[in-house]
Amino acid sequence: MTRADRGAQQERTTLAWRRTGLALGVGALTVGRLTVDTLGATVVVPLALVAVLAGWVVTSALRSRRLAREHPHDPRFSVLADARLPLALTVVLAVVGVAELASALARLR
Repeated sequence: MTRADRGAQQERTTLAWRRTGLALGVGALTVGRLTVDTLGATVVVPLALVAVLAGWVVTSALRSRRLAREHPHDPRFSVLADARLPLALTVVLAVVGVAELASALARLR
């Protein structure tokens, strides 16, 4: 039977959120690149919002990792202590989805 590695859960969760933030940034840039031909310059504003949110997700995950190392038993410094990161993820995905939907509708015209 293996021992539970209690200190690594926070580290793994933080790394997962960091990867998620980086993937959001790359995905948003890809969607922006693919939709700029059909939507023109209007895609820049949602793309900038998504880029800022993706950067915030990465920054917040790294900040939580640093604080969790200093206070390993304090749940306030957990990555999932509040719902800000999942909320940011939801907003980013919604913006990317709306951009894709607008691009698809623009191609139908």
